[in-house]
Amino acid sequence: SHIQLRSRSSSFAELVDACQLSEVPLASTPCQVARLQVVRPVAWIHVPKCGTAFGNALMYLPGMCPFLPPGYLLDGQQHEPAFVGHKTDLWCPGSFSYEGRRDFGDHYGVGGVYKSSVEGHGFIMLRQPEQRIISAYNFYQHSWPKWLFHRPAKDLLEYAHVVSGCAVKMFTRKGRNGCCVDYDPAVCGSPEPATTVEVTLAKQRLRSGFVFVGITDEWDLSICLLHAIFGGSCLATDFEVVRLG
Repeated sequence: SHIQLRSRSSSFAELVDACQLSEVPLASTPCQVARLQVVRPVAWIHVPKCGTAFGNALMYLPGMCPFLPPGYLLDGQQHEPAFVGHKTDLWCPGSFSYEGRRDFGDHYGVGGVYKSSVEGHGFIMLRQPEQRIISAYNFYQHSWPKWLFHRPAKDLLEYAHVVSGCAVKMFTRKGRNGCCVDYDPAVCGSPEPATTVEVTLAKQRLRSGFVFVGITDEWDLSICLLHAIFGGSCLATDFEVVRLG
């Protein structure tokens, strides 16, 4: 029933120390509220096929979205970040950061805004890479660069060679990322493989700039950890699958 957290964000780390995070019961609400205030505005880095539902968990953390319509949920269709991004500041004032991006849950690269809006504010769910690629391939070949090939990927292997390293590219490069058989250049769909330098930088940024890292393969535990650190009760909607696969 104890949790440990490492962060190089000075204000957040100081608060963790002050609250003695590894020794405080999980119901320490004042510290949970204070932690969330320190890391706002939250920068959700949404790697494709790593859990749109995580957006629901974030929006329903205490105080994040006081003006959210009752019962509102991202559902992967008409109610998703792409279509409600312009309302985020109205529903969730001061809670989400999406500098240089389209909306708070898009798949843009944050290499150009990491220092200004992600470091010390980053939240992310990560997934076993091969499973993420298979899921993205089955979801209309998410991020495939049709602008370059002028056709869909011939098979999963060709697709994997191009879109592998998506999270590394998002951490270290700037630019947009589209969805399905994309006609425009995108970060994850870049045919340029992630370099060893980018991998090293991505690891550094993940360790030092992210205050929450969850694992989709351990979704339930990750969501419980989110609430243990930042407060609020687990909701049934935290565990609903928004998009199969």
